[in-house]
Amino acid sequence: MKFKFRYFFSVILIFTLASSCKQDNGNAINWKKFMAQHDLIWEDIPTQWAEGAFVGNGQLGMMLYAKMDENRFNFHVGRQDVTDHRKAPNKKTSMGVKGANLLDFSRLDIGKMVLHPAGKIQTANIRQDIWNAEIRGTIFTDLGEIKFRAFTPYDRMVQVIEVSSTEKKDGSEAPFTCEWMPGNPSCCRALTKYESYKDRYDFNFIDPEIKTVDGINVCVQKLEAGGDYATAWSEQKEGRKSTIYIATANEIPASDLSAGVAIKDVKAAEKAGITSLEKENRAWWHAYYKKSFLSIPDTRMESFYWIQLYKMATCSRADGPALDLMGPFFKNTSWPGLWWNLNVQLTYWPFNTSNHQDIAINFIKLIDDHFEYMIKNKAGNNLGDFAWATHNYWLYFKYQGDEQSILEKWVPKAMRIAEIYETKLERNEEGKLELTPMGSPEYNGFKSFKNTNYNFAIFRWLLNGLIDANEKANQYPEKIKHWKQLLADLIPYPVDENGLMIGSDQPVDMSHRHYSHLLALYPLFQLNPDSPKDRELVVKSVVHWHNIENGKGLAGYSYTGASSLYAAMGMGDEAVEVMQDFLDANIGKAHFLTNTFYIEGNNPVIETPLSAATAIMEYNLQSWGEKIRIFPATPNDWKEASFSDLLAQGGFLVSASLKNGKTDWVSIESQAGQPCTVKIPGWTNAIQISKGKKVAITKIEDGEFKIDLAKGQKIVLSSGAKNIKAVVRAVEHPVSEANYFGVKKGAKRMPLLEHPILEYKNQ
Repeated sequence: MKFKFRYFFSVILIFTLASSCKQDNGNAINWKKFMAQHDLIWEDIPTQWAEGAFVGNGQLGMMLYAKMDENRFNFHVGRQDVTDHRKAPNKKTSMGVKGANLLDFSRLDIGKMVLHPAGKIQTANIRQDIWNAEIRGTIFTDLGEIKFRAFTPYDRMVQVIEVSSTEKKDGSEAPFTCEWMPGNPSCCRALTKYESYKDRYDFNFIDPEIKTVDGINVCVQKLEAGGDYATAWSEQKEGRKSTIYIATANEIPASDLSAGVAIKDVKAAEKAGITSLEKENRAWWHAYYKKSFLSIPDTRMESFYWIQLYKMATCSRADGPALDLMGPFFKNTSWPGLWWNLNVQLTYWPFNTSNHQDIAINFIKLIDDHFEYMIKNKAGNNLGDFAWATHNYWLYFKYQGDEQSILEKWVPKAMRIAEIYETKLERNEEGKLELTPMGSPEYNGFKSFKNTNYNFAIFRWLLNGLIDANEKANQYPEKIKHWKQLLADLIPYPVDENGLMIGSDQPVDMSHRHYSHLLALYPLFQLNPDSPKDRELVVKSVVHWHNIENGKGLAGYSYTGASSLYAAMGMGDEAVEVMQDFLDANIGKAHFLTNTFYIEGNNPVIETPLSAATAIMEYNLQSWGEKIRIFPATPNDWKEASFSDLLAQGGFLVSASLKNGKTDWVSIESQAGQPCTVKIPGWTNAIQISKGKKVAITKIEDGEFKIDLAKGQKIVLSSGAKNIKAVVRAVEHPVSEANYFGVKKGAKRMPLLEHPILEYKNQ
């Protein structure tokens, strides 16, 4: 493993902040210039989904790429809530319905708006402008150039494509035409594995109905289970220019309603006009980005981070469905849904610290809506999977400092799960409590092991969380006493000479991708790396897991997970080094793609790059164990870094600057009035340098301070100097390092990663 793309310069950009360290709404930050260096740029044409450019609004999305053998350019449309509902004909989806499986509530393909040039496609130049959330490009053909622009307005269920041509074409033939190509409305898992499913899956071969209503084109796709979804579009032509508005509506389980909704959305977009839609969209995105800021010395890693923030909002919205493995960017895949044994957990981690919880509340709704179903159907050997997901639920409110919601919403759920865990306990000859055989995700498939560290960690976290929440509320004293006794009676985590085991009857004796046995360290922190005894154990455990058999069984999230594990232990050099391996795509059989998506086999898995963004934030800010940790895991060669308005557990907006390898200043704003303890490596003292009411600061030990902040109160700290100005220093990166992602001219191209599928409507 080698460090790459690390350049350090004394020249820095100074971004002045208000006294509270809050960004000055763009007045002092040239956001357009800053973000432009992180745009994805294609110097050659993307030839498949795995290379495509993407836009979205959290519900709708498009992936843009060419199909060269058919001389067409695809605007592949997706909508996240378009799923089957075979076991629930009177509901939008059959997810959460007894007896339903992935085949019954699979994501469904909507289709593509296809651009057919008259000339033969040769290449393309494309720029994905993440600041304005739009894609601009030029397709070069043997008859001239075709320019296009595409974006998905955040506040409207419509997508926009502009196409214009400079083709030199004699006669009346158009320089390009646009065509709607319907998708196959059957489960793509069954399509990609046709021979396995042809006799046990009823393929949805109802032909789509394409018609024109009030001058608007519409494609209606009916389903075997009833109901339909529809895509409407209009093409406004002016000379060699076309403006296309596309809307996809899903009124399932109702029939004959989706088309009307989609047509209405198209007409509303036409009436508003592209200038107005562009203005609305840009305003939303600019405000979104300005909610937090992060700059680090590694150009490529910084670009990757900001692209993930862009991706988060293209894939998730408050009123949308919970994010599955591909978001709104549909691809034929064997995994067209949502997974619980790691995927959904990792997916939602970055929304917390990045201060974008507002577009992640769909996860809270997912747990609330499906809790009763999951508690019944995940109560067996796989109980830990859903129990772990409720840690994300707890984290959501913990980051807000919302103890009341933890008490009212999480505690009842946690008590139910803890009760099920208790049924899986048995006393040994010494009177200690052990766990009956349960699963530890992906080790030897779905095999069960006795005393799994995966479940021990989750159960301990549940009990400790219940004790903490109920002691604060002064309720359930007898239950608290019982939970404490359970903790006292549990056997220790099973360990051997290599550290934490899978279970008491299974060592970590082969390379495997899942770090399920390490959850006690991260993300649950039931083992404390600040404790010398725990630290020795977890360091040994992580090193062994990631290096056994030279890591031959690891996948992408093994690298992002290892980076977070190392960061939790304050091992910044190791954390960043393993992240460089991920960004280098040195991840075995899995694929980290040039557009920052990630695929295992041919299957998109969105959680891996999003969890990488989490790790990058964790180098700079962590908050666990009731402490805010400033620059806890920056590598030794990072001399400059900065962040502002990142969110810490307890409801704290935190900003800080690293200068010459040392923390220069720290700003903390309390949004909830929770107790505040901050750890700042290298500081022996902390003084208030902000104006206003003096705040009590108590030194606990070197580098650790208790600060008495009331709700709404802010403070700026330094280690002693009073004349420090609270400014964020964004590392200025050389032009040669900018715009790393996208397809580059002459670069080695990815082999086509497409599933062979049962052909349908020329897909």
